[in-house]
Amino acid sequence: MAEIIVEKEWTKEPAGRRIFGNFIESGFGRQVNGMWSEMLYNRAFRDVPAIKIATWEWLGLDKEHYNSNAPFWHSGYEENDWEVIGAPEREHTCGTHTYKGMTSLLLKNTDGSECGLLQKGLHLQKGKRYQFRIFAGVRGDMSEAGLNGFGDTIHSEKAELLTVKIGTQETSFALTTVPRLFTWEWEEACGGTAQIRLTFSFPGTLVLSFASLMPADNLGGWRADVVEKLKEAAPSVVRFPGGCFVSFYNWESSIGDRDRREPQPSFYWGGLEENDVGLDEFLQLSQLVGFEPQLCFNMMTSEPFKARQMVEYLNAPEDVGMGRLRMQNGHKEPYGVRLFEMDNEPGRKWTACQYAEECVKFAREMRLADPDIELMMAAYTYSPELLPDMLEIAGKDIQYVIYRQGDPDFVHKILPVIREYNRKNGTDLKLVNTEWLPSCHSPEPFENPAMPQDFRWHGEVTNDYANIFGVQQISWNYALNGAHRLLDYISYGGEFALANFNNMCNTWGQNIIEATKETCYLSCMGQIFAMFARVFEPCTAACTETGAENLFALAVKTVSGKEQLYIVNHSGAAVQTALPEGRWFLKDGLQGEGRMAHETETDSCIRRCTAVPDGNAIVVPGLSFLCLERG
Repeated sequence: MAEIIVEKEWTKEPAGRRIFGNFIESGFGRQVNGMWSEMLYNRAFRDVPAIKIATWEWLGLDKEHYNSNAPFWHSGYEENDWEVIGAPEREHTCGTHTYKGMTSLLLKNTDGSECGLLQKGLHLQKGKRYQFRIFAGVRGDMSEAGLNGFGDTIHSEKAELLTVKIGTQETSFALTTVPRLFTWEWEEACGGTAQIRLTFSFPGTLVLSFASLMPADNLGGWRADVVEKLKEAAPSVVRFPGGCFVSFYNWESSIGDRDRREPQPSFYWGGLEENDVGLDEFLQLSQLVGFEPQLCFNMMTSEPFKARQMVEYLNAPEDVGMGRLRMQNGHKEPYGVRLFEMDNEPGRKWTACQYAEECVKFAREMRLADPDIELMMAAYTYSPELLPDMLEIAGKDIQYVIYRQGDPDFVHKILPVIREYNRKNGTDLKLVNTEWLPSCHSPEPFENPAMPQDFRWHGEVTNDYANIFGVQQISWNYALNGAHRLLDYISYGGEFALANFNNMCNTWGQNIIEATKETCYLSCMGQIFAMFARVFEPCTAACTETGAENLFALAVKTVSGKEQLYIVNHSGAAVQTALPEGRWFLKDGLQGEGRMAHETETDSCIRRCTAVPDGNAIVVPGLSFLCLERG
């Protein structure tokens, strides 16, 4: 029989809700694309860059094995690019027709037969309204080149037809040599998986700048079902837009009219970042869901003045500098963003002291735009022994120190270093972890014996579905490890101020929501977040002993006066457990059907636990996470 014995020492400063943070990385997985309402892939008709080796190594799979056979797969991972209909000559403009970004697609029909483009894999819902838009025209003849330039379009009033067919619905637009925006809205009568066809039969050249297909019930571009599930998971603070992506990111390219932005290659991970979700769209999602924004910004390939302009764009009044540009972009009131993270993995460029010196330059420039911002220094990429030197350089210009190791042994080595610096300098620096993943360790064998109990990612393409991150990260075992680590964070008290779970959506299992093309649901880890959202209050904590190897517990006292016990049973077997004195009741609890079990769009492997304390004892079900409260 296990027995929960609460230690006498309690944390002094309460742990807060910021430890339940999350992370969205643009250009990695199908995160942004899964949450955004745009249904067309590559809506600006660009040549899509290849996925880079960094992504395949993260997955452990090559392109041939990245398909519906993978355990994490759902329709949200499908990427169906445009296919050519007929035999048109295809090229992109250079210096002309710069309506969206810097180029448009030209399709030349030489013989008057039907040609165009199609895209498969659209998922339509019966009875739902959809909005289609396309910016298109016909290329006219060009005037003779001369000293005034290479010639101009000779415009004609003659109209040519472009036919658009989506599923069973069809319409036509009359195009001229003046490209313009055409719109179409309809209510879907059939539903199901469909394709879009853009076809024309006139001899000549079709100009395509961009297209868009969205459900009419989108929330400023965000999927309504995604917003609802994010409210349920309730991340407290969300990091954006990277990650490795941010070190090559120019924030200016992400603002303004989405239909004019240039799509961007995802430089680090490969593939195409559609660039429909920038700073303003992210901050709109923050307002819709109710989380605090945390912006990671580019230092490695940018300059302090550009970072200052970013802060000004976000936080200055509408009549000051870049605040006026924000106002012109439709956002009069300042956003008041407080949290800024100073790039990602800076050891790729700088030594520890070089990076600390750069932090000082950026911090002082950025605070000219807003003195109240809070800055996070990425110490994790360097040896912990170098932290005192980094703090000596940058400690008075930052508010947070980032380490990605969240285990108790490491944290209790770093906190005294930060405490000592605070004592000597009168500062109040906190420890944070802005990108964390649970352990993949399992104390008992998985149902599939081919799955390793101590999986370690090591950047290798094995094409072994039983031995990749994705199959571990979708599992209930992984979620229980995540609950355990969140309890660790609570146990550190307020000195550990914030944590961002990696990631939010559609990153092959390491996410809190799954967004298929038909629906959205919480992952196993998302269910853990949702339970904490229901029961957690800021609290002090005391560690416990349980006497059972696979049973973990944490005692807390909330600031409102409640006494709670969190319990994680990593074992598949139920554990008879003696509780501290008092009348305890089950406030909330979750139990998984199996160690490898995971959520899907049609079935749930998790049920609400109904274990009832009997006096000062409880049978803790196998593979469960409980919150008890003293009555």
